[in-house]
Amino acid sequence: MFAVWGLIVLAGIFVVIRFTGLIDHMLPAGDPPNFTFAPETPVPQARNFFIACPPGRSPRTDRAMPSPSFDATAATLADVMIETAPAHGMQLMSGVPGGKPGRLYFLARTPVFHFPDWVEVEFILPEQGGDITFCLFAQSVYGLDDIQQNEKRTRAWLADIVGRMGPSG
Repeated sequence: MFAVWGLIVLAGIFVVIRFTGLIDHMLPAGDPPNFTFAPETPVPQARNFFIACPPGRSPRTDRAMPSPSFDATAATLADVMIETAPAHGMQLMSGVPGGKPGRLYFLARTPVFHFPDWVEVEFILPEQGGDITFCLFAQSVYGLDDIQQNEKRTRAWLADIVGRMGPSG
């Protein structure tokens, strides 16, 4: 009987902390990683990240995919990214301390426990009439393994963006 009451009390505490927003203050996101996109860039030892980058710019890792390119302007691509991000649990946080120009920073939180993940997007502008593309780095703030949550979110988000904009070529 005491075990049942104990579980009810713990569940009540979790509900209060989770749904009042207290958990967001208990699990601060800190600053974004400001990742450098280059083949020689070392990737984190923890398996809590995912990268989307065009061939030739991606660091060497098995936790990556090629990023799509689009026949559009950087502003159009940024608008679609910002517009579709909330459907994937992300909030635009551009202007964060240490943020670099030409990048978008999103804060994502996991659905149940609200663990924070940073999603960083760097636009790669076309050279003389080429298509625009980007590099993306998504990393969990806490933990050593994200159980592929950053990969799942990234793939779903990019599929949504491609669905709205259409792939190039």
